[in-house]
Amino acid sequence: MTASVILAHPRPGSLNHALADAAARGLRAGGFEVALHDLYAEGFDPRLRPEEVETTAFADALAGRHARELLIASRIVVVHPVWFFHVPAIAKGWVDRVVREGVAFAMTADGVVGRLRAEGALVVTTANAARAYEVEVLNDPVTTFWRECVFAPAGVPVSERLAFGPVRGSSAETRRGWLQRVEKAVAGGV
Repeated sequence: MTASVILAHPRPGSLNHALADAAARGLRAGGFEVALHDLYAEGFDPRLRPEEVETTAFADALAGRHARELLIASRIVVVHPVWFFHVPAIAKGWVDRVVREGVAFAMTADGVVGRLRAEGALVVTTANAARAYEVEVLNDPVTTFWRECVFAPAGVPVSERLAFGPVRGSSAETRRGWLQRVEKAVAGGV
């Protein structure tokens, strides 16, 4: 059993890094071999290159490695902050380059056919804005993006989101609780 954990936060030592580590720890405790990728630390280039458009080719080895790992992963975890009520640019670029047509899904005469094997995906986010505003006013764009635009077409049957916040002013005890919730969520099957 393999799991792919994708982290999209620029600051080492951030809460997002701790959440990604908690996810990896929980997955390993559950018997998973974990590939943990810190997109910023790896220097992942989020720009889709001309030679990648309408092909299954990758312009660099790192994007190809991410795709190969994603294709065989039993579980996927994505960790990122919510910026301007959406995913950071590097995470969107990761989707554009790795979870793309011909790689993670195919377009056929019968519709979209997902190619990912993962039985579930967990998206873990942090924010300073009230979750109610994101949901009630903006119709939950982050959850919709991951669930309906990324994971469902790629064939992942279940995706869930844990949204933590507000981060600003949160106590150490609250943050420990968030870390425990992530470990428990990955142990529980998503």
